[in-house]
Amino acid sequence: MVKMVSGRVRQCVVSTICQLSAFVANAAYCWFEPITNRLTEDPKLNFSSEDISWLIAIVEVGGFIGPLMSGYLTNRVGRKYVIMSIGPLCLAGWILILCSKTILSLVLARVFQGLAIGIALTIPPIYTAEIAEPKLRGTLTGTLQIMCNLGLLYVFSFGPYLSYDVFVYACLPLPIIFTMTWMFIPETPYYILMNGEEDGGRKVLEYFRDGGVEEELEEMKNAIREEMSVEGSWKTLFCDKVERKAFIIVLIVCITKYLSGLGVMMNYALDILSRSECFLSADIMSILLAFLLTLFSFMAAFMSDWIGRKPLLLLSCFGCFLANFLIGGYYYIHEKTSIDASNFTWALYIGLLMFCFFSEIGLGPLLQTLQSEMFGASTRGIAAGFIQGLSAIICLLVLKVYTPVNEAYGVYMNFWFYSLVCLIGGILLIWLLYETAGKTIGRMEEKSKNKVFIFKRSN
Repeated sequence: MVKMVSGRVRQCVVSTICQLSAFVANAAYCWFEPITNRLTEDPKLNFSSEDISWLIAIVEVGGFIGPLMSGYLTNRVGRKYVIMSIGPLCLAGWILILCSKTILSLVLARVFQGLAIGIALTIPPIYTAEIAEPKLRGTLTGTLQIMCNLGLLYVFSFGPYLSYDVFVYACLPLPIIFTMTWMFIPETPYYILMNGEEDGGRKVLEYFRDGGVEEELEEMKNAIREEMSVEGSWKTLFCDKVERKAFIIVLIVCITKYLSGLGVMMNYALDILSRSECFLSADIMSILLAFLLTLFSFMAAFMSDWIGRKPLLLLSCFGCFLANFLIGGYYYIHEKTSIDASNFTWALYIGLLMFCFFSEIGLGPLLQTLQSEMFGASTRGIAAGFIQGLSAIICLLVLKVYTPVNEAYGVYMNFWFYSLVCLIGGILLIWLLYETAGKTIGRMEEKSKNKVFIFKRSN
């Protein structure tokens, strides 16, 4: 591995290529939303609104299996090859969609796409955390959310204006390009050291660093030795004090994130915005929404190492609480009162803007950051797989109940529920969360200490 550029540049380049998997997977995850109206209106397809609802939600079946499967495999075949599987899974989905437009083939394609997004949200953050310097880890893992939003922006920008087949052809090259690029990327030094190959681990670490690596290599070996002294298992997550607390914290962040309305915004943007009295069309508004999410995620990627994980997560929770409350308030006036809602569209605009900003500075990117850095080497894959599997179940429930709640109560009830969840999540994190920025992964809270809560930030 000849050094042509600095180690930090290589870290940035390789982590960006790694996070491209999230771009590919999220484009596959969200592609259905921009064309849902046309699918119900096309007499050749004859899809009902209930069919569309299931096709939107069924992706979470794969989203549940993918993290559990990848969490198990990542310590056995390596981070690199698990991530590489994202490309073929997405490609298989796109080919199925082109070859057949029956419900059965689309369901199978959506399950493949769900497997891909489940893996993309689980293993790439681990890979990035294991190659990154502590000072860069938050920034580099935070780029996952940027790539997710770029995938969303890609399909929202092309979907409304291309025919069904042309739209699929526009998405088809993405997994091919990613897979061909990723083939040449090295495995992480952590995984190589976990397999007892010290020379190989040193060689890869030297590739990602400038200057001597012996001290960091020794720290990695000690951390892995300590973490691997306890066999990685589900039991460890609940019986080890430090692992259990990390698991509880990440679990709260996971539940808050996926009950904050982010998944509904991605999958039902056209439905939500078409119910309002905006002066722009729902198609244009959905593109603007995806653009704002992407823009704010770019800004937020550089904030977590500078400001810290805890302040950003708390700000995100309470900011999303206010944003969802405003959006719900607008729809309550629009749906349940005789007041002219056009006089209150400012509440909808401000609420959407606030949601895009506050979700992207904390809840959006930092779940993956925390799950990749708070657990030990022996439990990192298992914990991440469990958390992302749980997130798929939550998303499935949220996506399926969205329409029944709208019909029974109104759109406002969904958003006021999301608002309440964000408030409760923020209060719990004030009490539980400790700072992790700048610390060695897997050793955020010293195991030798008896204190339950540590808030001191490492310098």
